[in-house]
Amino acid sequence: MSVPSHALTRAEEQQILGYYERAAPIIAKNFPHVPLVEMYYPRGLDQDVAFSGPAHEPLPHTIPSASAVTPSGNHVYPACADNTILWLAHRYAVGFLSWFPTPSDADRVTVAHISMKPVAGATQQLLKDAMRTLRAALRERGLDAIPILHGNFGAALFLPCADAPTYEEARALLHVFVNGAIAQHPTLLVHEKRPHEQHTEPRIECTVVSNAVGRGCLVPYSLNGGPHLPMVAPVTWDELGTIANGDITAANAQERLAKGDVYADQAHALANQRLAELAG
Repeated sequence: MSVPSHALTRAEEQQILGYYERAAPIIAKNFPHVPLVEMYYPRGLDQDVAFSGPAHEPLPHTIPSASAVTPSGNHVYPACADNTILWLAHRYAVGFLSWFPTPSDADRVTVAHISMKPVAGATQQLLKDAMRTLRAALRERGLDAIPILHGNFGAALFLPCADAPTYEEARALLHVFVNGAIAQHPTLLVHEKRPHEQHTEPRIECTVVSNAVGRGCLVPYSLNGGPHLPMVAPVTWDELGTIANGDITAANAQERLAKGDVYADQAHALANQRLAELAG
């Protein structure tokens, strides 16, 4: 694989590598061998992101791979492992996305997600209110979610699902759920904007279409773009009121990571829940 263009400074490179030396084992333990899409910043960390897509050249034999069939055909992606993450970070990758397939079936999902972001001037407080509102609706169905702060302005709710639905099934269930929540809370939540549509009122946009092979969302504990290299931070629901997007960065994450694996603890507690409960 050719090395992507980048505009990282030497200090940024070293900070990213130092971070992943600590975080790569945690990421790989939580998401073993899931396909990874890398995020690059060819014009600098405060500029637009570029995504790698599938591998266009053979991967080194030491790097595990994952196959996936997308609308454009059969593709190969680097698979999540300690050495994969460090190899990609040495090649200027900053963050990672995945769609989290099951180990035994690439067409089924092991962790579904709802992506959320403020639009039309909505605040971070509104984002957290929306996360709690969706959680309350999930709990009415006997489900729960792991709150993930993206580090910039967005967030996600991760739903481990023991029933491993297909991506199409997961999207259908999540669409119905989110549409119902929007109908109940129209001044707080809004659907993903359609082509040529503009959001004009402060709301939290809820998206589920990225539960799809080849798409996905930010991997917990990876880094996001921005001058301070924020961590994609799993938090507990109790912490949601005290930790803000961007509080945890590559520079200060060591103390956070030393406290334990916040994502794994919550995922273990939710390991037996079934996404099909959303149909009830």
